[in-house]
Formats: sequence, structure tokens, C-alpha cells
Amino acid sequence: MMKKLLVFVLAAATLFACTKPQPHLNADESMQKGLAYFQKKNYEDAIPMFENSIMEAESPDMAAKAQLFLADSYFLSKRYPEAIPAYQQYLDVYGSSEDANTALLRLGLSHYALIDKMDRDMSAAEGALKSFTTLREKDPGFSKEFKLTEKIVELRNMLADRELYVAKFYIRIKEPQAGVKRLDYIIERYKDTNAYEDALYEYGLYYAAQEGKENDALRYFNQLMKEKPDTKYAKDVAKQLVSLLDRVQKRLEKKGA
Repeated sequence: MMKKLLVFVLAAATLFACTKPQPHLNADESMQKGLAYFQKKNYEDAIPMFENSIMEAESPDMAAKAQLFLADSYFLSKRYPEAIPAYQQYLDVYGSSEDANTALLRLGLSHYALIDKMDRDMSAAEGALKSFTTLREKDPGFSKEFKLTEKIVELRNMLADRELYVAKFYIRIKEPQAGVKRLDYIIERYKDTNAYEDALYEYGLYYAAQEGKENDALRYFNQLMKEKPDTKYAKDVAKQLVSLLDRVQKRLEKKGA
């Protein structure tokens, strides 16, 4: 019985220690405690300190500093879903600050870290692309330092591949209008990607499979060969062109008979 009572007392004491109210801290005190945690990479304890500094801040400089350290704490602890709105809020309010480029970079990297497989939601890829593109336009030198052009190329190809995947899916399940709309989008928006030649080829095949649409098929196949003479589809397109021209010729002969 005595042993059980001792265990109960210790548990109660621990609970009281965990739940007793914390002393009120002003913005500067919270910032100092947050920075101490941050420097030790104890981001979880730093986060509430920076949040309190934001709430208690009496100057824009303090609020900006706390907001950026809050976002960085989320980012460095790989809590990317929380880092994204934290960085976005910082940029919305303090977008002209000297730390804005770093915030924009880490906003993009947070989106980038959340990118899923091609058959899933691509909003993270879109968010990363938007951030990196904005940063490259704003500061080309900074962008070059972090090789953002390579990431932009990667992301554009990823998004174009996603559009192609969906387009082929719709065509395969006999909903061609939805598929063609996606192919049009690739041709219009992603000419610099690998999916561009795939879209032209798929468009040609789509029309080649329809009687009376030979001229439309020829147009897309000819565009593909003209713009991408080294295309991986060269041999098949050559065969398609011969077959399509033969069909057109036979139709003309039939009409003239």
C-alpha cells in the first residue's frame, strides 16, 4: 500500500509540474529563449517561443524576426506543411526585406519536399515551380547560386508528364474531349518539355484512328517532324504518314470515280 501511495504522489507531482501555468514572457524574452533552443536545434521548443514573440511584438522588426525564425524552425524540423504558410505570411508582410530571397527559396523547397508521385496531387510541384520561377525573375544571381533553373526544368517536365498521363488516360477510357484538352494544354504551355513531342504524337494518333480526320493527323505528325526531326517517334511517324496519304488518295479516287 505504501508503495502504491508513493507512486501516486510522484505521478501527481509530475502532472502538476507539466500543467502549472508558465510565467508570462514579453517578446524579447521569448525571442531569447527561442534563439537558445534554435541554436541547439531544439526546434520544437523554439516554435512556441517565436509564436509568443509574434503575439507580443511591439515593433515590426521584432515581429518580422520572430516570423522568419518560426518558419525556419518548421523548415529545419521538416514540418513542411507548417513551414509553407509561415514563409508565405512572412513574404506577404515583409516581402521587401533583405531575408525575403531566403524565405522564398525555402518556401519553394518546402513545396518541393512534399511532391508526391505523378499520379497524385501535383499542387506541391506547382507551388515549388511558382516560388522558384518568381525568385529567378527577381534575382537571377541568387537563383543561379542555388541552381534553380535545373529545378524549374525538372518541375516543368514533371507537370507536363502529369498532363500527358491524364490525357492518355482519358483517351484510353473513351473520353477523348477531356484528353484532347490536356494535349492542347501541353502544346500551348509546355513546348520546352519532353512531353511536348509526346503530345504531338498522341494527337496525330488520335486523329489517325478516325476516318475522315487524316488531314488533322497529317498536320500534327508533320509539325512533330518539323520541330523535332530527331524524335524517338520518327520511324513510326514515317509509316503513319505513308498510310495516311494512301487513305487520302483512295478517298479522292473514290470521289472521282
